[in-house]
Amino acid sequence: MPNYFGHPDNYIEADPLKTPVHIVPEWYYLPFYAILRSFTADVFLVQVVSFLTGGIVDAKFFGVVAMFGAILIMVLTPWLDTSSVRSGRYRPMFKWWFALLVIDFVVLMWVGSQTPSTLTSWIGLIGTYYWFGYFLIVLPLLGVIEKPLPQPATIEEDFNAHYGDKAGHPAE
Repeated sequence: MPNYFGHPDNYIEADPLKTPVHIVPEWYYLPFYAILRSFTADVFLVQVVSFLTGGIVDAKFFGVVAMFGAILIMVLTPWLDTSSVRSGRYRPMFKWWFALLVIDFVVLMWVGSQTPSTLTSWIGLIGTYYWFGYFLIVLPLLGVIEKPLPQPATIEEDFNAHYGDKAGHPAE
C-alpha cells in the first residue's frame, strides 16, 4: 500500500490553465511544509527582524530558513545530545521528551495537510517552537540534569535481568 498516506488531490490530472487551490506534499514532507507555512507576517519575531532590516527579511525568508533549519538540526543531533549514555532505554526523562517530539511531528504533519488558516498557523508555530526547542534547549539540558539508570556490564547480564536464567541454557 505505497499510496495509503497519499492525498487524493495529488492524483488529479494536472491542468496548466488552472492553479490548484491547495497543494499537499507527500506525507513525509508535511511537517516541514507546516514549518514553512507557520511563519507569517503576524509573527512577532518576523515583525521585529523585518523592522530592523528595513523590510529586506520577510516572512517568506523566515519560513524557508526555518524549514531547512528543521532538517539540518537533525544532522547536528549527535553533537547537541550531551548525555554520556546514548541509549534512550536508560534515560527516563529523555523518553518523555522524545514522546512529545513524536507527537509534535504528527501534529505538524496534520497541520501541513490542512488548508492554511489562522488556527493551523498558530498550531504550526507552536509545533515549530517545540521542534527547535527540543533540539536546541531540551536535548543539551537533559545531558546535564538527567541521571541515567545503571547500565548492565554485558549483554548477557541485561538478557538475564529481563528474561531470567531459564532462557540461557544451550540447546542440546
